[in-house]
Amino acid sequence: MKKIIAFLYFTFIFSTLFSQQKDQLHITCKPLKTIVSGSKINLPVAVIYQAAEEKTGTLTLELLNTADNTSVDGWFLNIFPFQYFTTIKKEKFSTTFPFTIPSNFTGKFRVVLKANCNNSTDSLSYIVTVHSK
Repeated sequence: MKKIIAFLYFTFIFSTLFSQQKDQLHITCKPLKTIVSGSKINLPVAVIYQAAEEKTGTLTLELLNTADNTSVDGWFLNIFPFQYFTTIKKEKFSTTFPFTIPSNFTGKFRVVLKANCNNSTDSLSYIVTVHSK
């Protein structure tokens, strides 16, 4: 009986710690819905980190063609796909990711944002439709 109680206690502690770490880091970004080919985009992104002490983390942007799931970062001139952030509890870090939609691109692409900080992660993904001018 003691082994079962000990097992349940450690399971509860582990699940509590895991759920707290998961909720510490949060990415916010207003999704782009539809844009026109040839557009220059400054994608605004914010990261909130809920830890009590100041930490440094990384934020990345990936652009993927939905037709074959290949990277279009180079084609879309995503020249700052990786950024560092330092923040403290409940303080928002805001940045932008600049990129350009090629004038001959129409279709859909996926925006993937990933944040990592002190063993906490968060990600956000959505699809954008590009129309010709």
